[in-house]
Amino acid sequence: MKRVRAPSLESLFVAVLVLLGFRLGVLPIKDNSMFTHLRTGIDIAAGDGIPRADPYSYTARGTDWVVQSWLPEWSYGWLYRLADMRLVVLEQAALIALLAWLVARLARAGSPVRTAASSTLAVGLGAAYWSPRPLLFGLICMALTVTVVERRRTPWLLVPIVWLWVNSHGSFPLGLVWLGTRAAGEWLDWKDRPRETARYLWGFLAGLGAAILNPLGARLLLFPLTLGEKRTVFDTIREWQSPNFHAAANRVALVLLIVIVVLLFRARLTWRDAVPTMAFLIMSLYAVRNLPLLAIVVAPVLARILKRPESANPRPGPDERQLRLNRVMAISIGLLFVVFGATVFTGDPLRTTRYPEQAASWLEENDLLGEPNRLVHQDFVGNYLELRYGRAAPVFIDDRVDMYPVELSRDYLRLLQGRDVLDILDRYGITVALWEIERPLPEVLKLSADWQESYRDDRWLVFRRIRT
Repeated sequence: MKRVRAPSLESLFVAVLVLLGFRLGVLPIKDNSMFTHLRTGIDIAAGDGIPRADPYSYTARGTDWVVQSWLPEWSYGWLYRLADMRLVVLEQAALIALLAWLVARLARAGSPVRTAASSTLAVGLGAAYWSPRPLLFGLICMALTVTVVERRRTPWLLVPIVWLWVNSHGSFPLGLVWLGTRAAGEWLDWKDRPRETARYLWGFLAGLGAAILNPLGARLLLFPLTLGEKRTVFDTIREWQSPNFHAAANRVALVLLIVIVVLLFRARLTWRDAVPTMAFLIMSLYAVRNLPLLAIVVAPVLARILKRPESANPRPGPDERQLRLNRVMAISIGLLFVVFGATVFTGDPLRTTRYPEQAASWLEENDLLGEPNRLVHQDFVGNYLELRYGRAAPVFIDDRVDMYPVELSRDYLRLLQGRDVLDILDRYGITVALWEIERPLPEVLKLSADWQESYRDDRWLVFRRIRT
């Protein structure tokens, strides 16, 4: 009987990072954006089809909506129908584990200690911004694209990768950005045509051509081009702003980023490494959502910087005692995967404590959700209401900035700031307001004779219009 080969210590370091990614993924879903993705997937799987226009709000109902992430949403819906939301959580955990493996594999530097350093830097930087949402599909496709090029695989592999990317997330143009900057770096290195990267550029373009074959046609490919007209609105969203590192996890990411930058500036990089790395570093400092992409791009660069130099006297392989220890560690890591996976079935798959659960129940009990009433609320509350009630309770707004008219988004920002509140509520025919206590809007309504406080808990207030 053939004996099972023991994993190397370097592979075990990678496995630990994959385990940590899986552990991150099995946490309950709390991202408000994901709530709308879940609802859309549930509706798709229920036979309502992929929406072509907004079905969830009364302020933009019927407005053209390109459901850029229809494929991940389709998977969420069917997993939910097969069992319940716990299968969706397991899917997200598997995706984050896969992403951690791809990034750590790109960062392998040829020895346990060096690989532990490079992969921890890359995975640690990205993991601070990994969350269960369709962006995971985009990050995985970016990592697969980098892997295909770095490992010099056939460019034809990019065709299915790009097809999946286009049908999952609108970040696919950044794959072209990476290939283009890598090609520019090759030209600077060799002062000649970037023949190596050019092959993969053609493969990526072939993938874009194949991606037209989808339920929404060319609209998916053109979707990123439509975002420019809403740039001013996107600039008000946290993940489109420059990163701030106040939260503990973000401060860890800042430390890792500083270490990475120091290593980059101390190394003698080729232009092929320097140009794309600097491009994504600048983009990540401009918008925090680009930091996990930087982590992918910089992973193979860190591997080259920290790679163990070739030695005339190679180190001896592990002895039998070390191999037995490696097997025990591998079994332990496998058991931890099982333990962490089991936690999905012992707890709630959703974490909704930051949302107005009790206030929404009170509104439902008093028939204040849906027509003839019109409810105003904060955008993340809209995502929660969509998941909970679907199309039965049309919302004022959610966080789908790409879909809503610019003027509506601007009116919402004024409400957040407590400006022109009464005029805006009159213009949209609002009859009920659900808002956080500490925000300016409730203070305005308390001073108005047209509005009356009807519900209060530790965090939320409900006002009803008593005079028109």
